[in-house]
Amino acid sequence: MNSINKKEVSPTPSIQTLEGVGDIVLPSAFEAYTLQLMGEERYKRFKAALTATSPVSIRLNPFKTKGKVSNAFAPQPIPWCKEGYYLNTRPNFTFDPLFHAGLYYVQEAASMFVAHVLQHIVNRPIMLLDLCAAPGGKTTCARGTIPTGSLVFSNEPIGKRAQILAENVQKYGHQDVVVTNNYPRDYKRTKLAFDVIIADVPCSGEGMFRKDSQAIEEWSEKNVANCWQLQRSIIDDIWDNLRSGGYLIYSTCTFNAHENEENIAWILQEYDAELVDIPIQEEWNITNSLIGNPCKDGKRFPVYRFIPGYTEGEGLFMAVIRKRGKEENGTTPSSDTHKKAIAEARKRLKVLVHGIEEGTTKGKNIIPHHSAALSITDEKEKFEAVEIDYPTAIAYLRHEAITLPTDAPKGIVRLTYRGATLGFAKNLGNRANNLYPQEWRIKSSHVPEEQTIIEL
Repeated sequence: MNSINKKEVSPTPSIQTLEGVGDIVLPSAFEAYTLQLMGEERYKRFKAALTATSPVSIRLNPFKTKGKVSNAFAPQPIPWCKEGYYLNTRPNFTFDPLFHAGLYYVQEAASMFVAHVLQHIVNRPIMLLDLCAAPGGKTTCARGTIPTGSLVFSNEPIGKRAQILAENVQKYGHQDVVVTNNYPRDYKRTKLAFDVIIADVPCSGEGMFRKDSQAIEEWSEKNVANCWQLQRSIIDDIWDNLRSGGYLIYSTCTFNAHENEENIAWILQEYDAELVDIPIQEEWNITNSLIGNPCKDGKRFPVYRFIPGYTEGEGLFMAVIRKRGKEENGTTPSSDTHKKAIAEARKRLKVLVHGIEEGTTKGKNIIPHHSAALSITDEKEKFEAVEIDYPTAIAYLRHEAITLPTDAPKGIVRLTYRGATLGFAKNLGNRANNLYPQEWRIKSSHVPEEQTIIEL
């Protein structure tokens, strides 16, 4: 197998000369390497940004709301994602019923760049795989961007994280998403073929330093080395599942070139592939390759780095790679091809969720699955809606006992808050059985002094 020699960056004493870059304490080996990688001016701006408050951003669900974010949060559009907005403060999203209803998703702004990429490479219904998908930001962002008639597979190898992914996908509500809990090598054993694979690969997490002090504590040169090798093995496992002419969207939330540019160069040398140039605006302040073209072939090497201090977001690296060959014809979810794909998944993979799951039988009653309440289909319209107030909504989301209005119909009802469906309850008259999934409940016993709502 061909390999890219890893660029050695030796420690440099010039790190001691940087002044006015804040009090954050970073590993010395990281500082020495990153200073040489970025250069003194870029590194100074980068490190100063790490001491600043992280930007707050959300992305609206286009299938559940066409509204705008209220002026109370001074929303500013995220230029590379039409549903994305920066907020001027971080509300307590946990206590916003509209968040639990799936009307919006709290997502870091840089990672929404996948929407811009997909708009430029997809112009027909496709099959897409989000390979390392938890907690679900890129999956739901992709689902809201690609054409109607597409089918999305959203996968997470780690069990607990896969459950969080399944929850967020159900809250998003789109029926054409299949959530699986598998390793990439499991997909390799299937006959599934995808037009686009998003590989947001596990990484050393340098891009999370500003938000997560534990990411700093866990960083090491050994972990970086382990990560770039793991990333290559993941791509090797999944490459055959990418159709000829298909696109691999490779991303990390880290800064070093070993996991980024050097791995991209390895993919280009190892496989019959080429980099895709995605148009961007100069004012977005996206940084290109920090080591030039490691392939040394004289060609342009378009990659996209989001560096704090330059772009409004956390650290992100992204590259788009096309598998050479004639593009195969796409199909739609109603076609036999997609039906067979779902059947193949259920046969060979661990499928957690797909669309509206079947309800459960209790005595003479059928209790509908929570996915039916959150779906964007009209399945939930079979159940009468009961509008509830804010305190009742929070009690419901805590899986506590609730009492519904005296005029509420008996039996299974659909609870709504400001018109948005939260879930089901069984109204017995004097009380109601709370049918909200217990594993999804708000666990905090805190009672907010004010209502936390993102007006849409």
